Amino acid sequence: MADKKTLLFPLLLFAIFFVLIALTGFFQIRIIRENIQGILYSEGEILSQNIQREIDRNMEYLELIDRSPSLVTPVYLSLLSFDEAIAEDLYNELSKLSFEEFTRLPYKHVLLADAHGNQLQRRGSITVAQSYVEALTKKGDRTVLKLPAQGDQTLLFGLRVKEHLLFVSLDKGELEDFREKNMVEAVLETEEKRLNVSGISVFDAKGGLYLGLMRADERSYRVVKPLNTRYFPGYTMEIRMSSTLVSDTLRRTMISFVVLLLVLLLGGAAAIYLIFRLERRHTERVKEMERDMELKERLVSLGKLASGMAHEIRNPLNAMSMSIQRLKREFVPEAEKRNEYFKFIDIVRGELNRVNQLVEEFLLSARSHAPMEKEKIHTILDEIAIILGERADSKGIHIDNRVDAEIVLECQKERLKQAFHNLILNAIEAIGANGVITLSSEPGSSHVRIVIRDTGPGIQKENLSKVFEYYYTTKDKGMGLGLPISFTIIKDHGGDIHVTSEEGRGATFAVTLPVKK
Repeated sequence: MADKKTLLFPLLLFAIFFVLIALTGFFQIRIIRENIQGILYSEGEILSQNIQREIDRNMEYLELIDRSPSLVTPVYLSLLSFDEAIAEDLYNELSKLSFEEFTRLPYKHVLLADAHGNQLQRRGSITVAQSYVEALTKKGDRTVLKLPAQGDQTLLFGLRVKEHLLFVSLDKGELEDFREKNMVEAVLETEEKRLNVSGISVFDAKGGLYLGLMRADERSYRVVKPLNTRYFPGYTMEIRMSSTLVSDTLRRTMISFVVLLLVLLLGGAAAIYLIFRLERRHTERVKEMERDMELKERLVSLGKLASGMAHEIRNPLNAMSMSIQRLKREFVPEAEKRNEYFKFIDIVRGELNRVNQLVEEFLLSARSHAPMEKEKIHTILDEIAIILGERADSKGIHIDNRVDAEIVLECQKERLKQAFHNLILNAIEAIGANGVITLSSEPGSSHVRIVIRDTGPGIQKENLSKVFEYYYTTKDKGMGLGLPISFTIIKDHGGDIHVTSEEGRGATFAVTLPVKK
């Protein structure tokens, strides 16, 4: 009950903090939103006034050019670019039309001809010089353009569309409408680049869209103002002010309040989690140490038992071996049974040798009081690689010794050699055929880590804790003695050994041994 109260108190405290912070944040966000909306609306009004002034100024220049065509001003030069832009707009519009759509063009003066220049349809009073027709038919030009001049204020544009020639002539009135529209568009494009502006649209007196520059931004505020200029009577202007500033400000404000709450919440959670992890890690380490101690005690007990039994077994083995030799030498059967007799004698002697070899391994692993010598670990592993090289080569397995040649250990050479011999032999048998065994070293300040990594099938997760137990084996002909003996020898040298593996990705045995400086 006390534990539950201890947990409920901080939760209740966090809930109170959350409600207080949420209420404070709600009122502050409302105030911030209203203030920013007012700022955006004022900015939109100022922008609309500036657009009206720019439109009036540019339209006055257009009137001045109409009255004095010989006057060259920067606006006049802009006018030339407007005319070129008009021609480009005509090209983009007309080049995509089909033959049926030619007759529905909204222009007053249009001429449609075939590929040879023969007139097919005509609307209005359009006149096309023969040189323009020849440019499209004979010279292979794609388009022709005649800009307005002092004597002729019309703009003529022609192009080849599939198997037809199309000419459009804009008279002075149409051209002025296009220029005015381009002039207004240029002003809008300039103003639209301002901060917080996501789009500007102009609507005619009937409410139809005259010009529109809109970004793909749905989060915006509308500021609608009449276009108070004598050149566009009854027109209105809609300015969309981007709400990105509002959204970003509100988001930052919201984040600041949420972060404040999360810091308190996550701080407590992190502390509890850290305590839980430390306790769990401590428990796991204690269990691992207990397992190691239990395993070592079992191995030591079995090792002592095996050593004693081995000593007792050696004498009968020697007697049996001598008796077998005498049987083969002195008691020879009749000729028809001689081959079978010798074969049987060889089998018995081979099995006795195998038992004797196992006894020798037991005795060697039990010689923990043998003198310590300074040896280079690279040399020991090289000797093992030579001994097992023929067996590995016959199976297509390569042993790659990458251990540092300068690492010196104080060890019982023959015992340590047997330990690594068992580990490498185990890797060869695990791979079976075609693979690599890599021997590498990771030196430290007081210890060296020897890593034996193979490309075999790996060890199942549930079997990792059993590999160093006596008589545990997954091989058909194995006895489960090699790895436990290696474990005992490594422990006797003040070292440690660990195995990691993933099924299908091989196994890795890491041996840690003290280094002799």
